[in-house]
Amino acid sequence: MIEVFERPNNQRYWVVRAQGGDYIDHFRQAGTVAIGHLDKLSPPHTHPQPYFPLMSPLLSQIGALERRKREEGWKARTHRRYGQIRVFIAEMAVGDLVVSVDSGYLMVGRIVGHPRIDNNPVRVIRDQETGDFTEMPFSLRRPVKWGPKIRRKHLPTAMKRSISARQTVFNIDPYWATLYHMLYPIFTSEGKIFFSTRINQSDAISNYSVSQLFSILTDLEVLTRSLEVTETPEQIRFERLFDQILREDGFKLATTAEFMSPGSVWSYLGVDDDTGRKIILGSLLFGALFGVKIGPLEVDGVIHKELREKILDQFVQRLDYHNAESVKERLELTLPEFNTEPLEDDEHDETEDPRRLALLKET
Repeated sequence: MIEVFERPNNQRYWVVRAQGGDYIDHFRQAGTVAIGHLDKLSPPHTHPQPYFPLMSPLLSQIGALERRKREEGWKARTHRRYGQIRVFIAEMAVGDLVVSVDSGYLMVGRIVGHPRIDNNPVRVIRDQETGDFTEMPFSLRRPVKWGPKIRRKHLPTAMKRSISARQTVFNIDPYWATLYHMLYPIFTSEGKIFFSTRINQSDAISNYSVSQLFSILTDLEVLTRSLEVTETPEQIRFERLFDQILREDGFKLATTAEFMSPGSVWSYLGVDDDTGRKIILGSLLFGALFGVKIGPLEVDGVIHKELREKILDQFVQRLDYHNAESVKERLELTLPEFNTEPLEDDEHDETEDPRRLALLKET
């Protein structure tokens, strides 16, 4: 059973580095992300209330600290430090996703709270027998519900590129689809439905097997878009639909593939459709390819049973034509299988704070 997840419209995406990965276990154990950019500024004492300081005095404090070092470039360092703090406090928002990495893993979490000051170090026991431990001292923190951990060696090139910046805190909004493809087999956003598969074959990839997979995805498009052509089950014939779509406006399914062993195949199809019927149908067909059920979807009453069964029957015939089971076996195709519930659950989200919105308006 897999579900179709709808991406929230206003969600943003961030990386917060964990001191070269040294503190990633501290982040996860404490349910937080944290930075140390305030630690030498005599920040306020630990306080349970959200921390939204006046930014102009904070900038002056940072400038004074950097000036006292009597080193060249203090103005540039001042603005870099201030910029990181401002992003962490004002631009990151409750409901956004945050990524942190170490040498072995990337982990994804949901920001559920506003920034706070906590001067109590987070301690992680490294050896239960000896009591050996390490502590994370960073005082500027945000509550996070952590979700999946993904091995770095399995990251697609686009995600490796997205996390390559050297700042402690930075935005990766342009890579949102890459992040979602890593997490979800099927998701929707802004009138498109997205499909994610992974090629786990570690040997050379067969051109024929890949071409068959792409043909199957094309067939999925044809039968998903059959609703544009007819509502009559008797008129659902694949060859007729294929020729008509090709003749009228061409095919719209777009695919990005990373031809590596292992690699990824990501596709999306525009389904601007207020009824949601194409999303339902495309999801059902994709589920049929992998032998999984799609739920929960309100199917009955949206696409009548006879039409739905006829379209599914046509797709199963196309799967047999392309010997889909053999293709899946040769490419060792799998779907993302992660517990993404912590990323979707807004039950623990703090309500928006008008002070954050006011800070966003400051230049």
